[in-house]
Amino acid sequence: MRHTTRKRARQTGGGVDIRESSIVDRLRQGLTEAGLDCHCSDRAERIFDQVEEIRRAGALEEARRMRDSIAIIMVLLTELDELTVNEADISAFNEIADLFEDLVDHASRGAVFARLLATGRRNPEGVLQ
Repeated sequence: MRHTTRKRARQTGGGVDIRESSIVDRLRQGLTEAGLDCHCSDRAERIFDQVEEIRRAGALEEARRMRDSIAIIMVLLTELDELTVNEADISAFNEIADLFEDLVDHASRGAVFARLLATGRRNPEGVLQ
């Protein structure tokens, strides 16, 4: 189940669909290939740029959320210092293990959002980086 969660985290994250980028790219490509000779292609490009900006803003927001979640997990993990090898409540170790798994999941999602922000960005000349 964790594997499925991590796979899903790489594909989507929160309210931002990472695959949306490829849809926008395909629409841009289709518009270019159509060779339309009208002002609608300029308008469509502006709309695509707005969608891209919204997607990137959402990715940055999600990356920050992942960072904040990791900070909370790190605080919760300080309880590990209070445990001993002879801990009477064995469930405490399972809870710590779950925290470590949550840490991995949040870090993985944060990396996906950071990579999304690092790619597919247009420079001032309009060329994709």
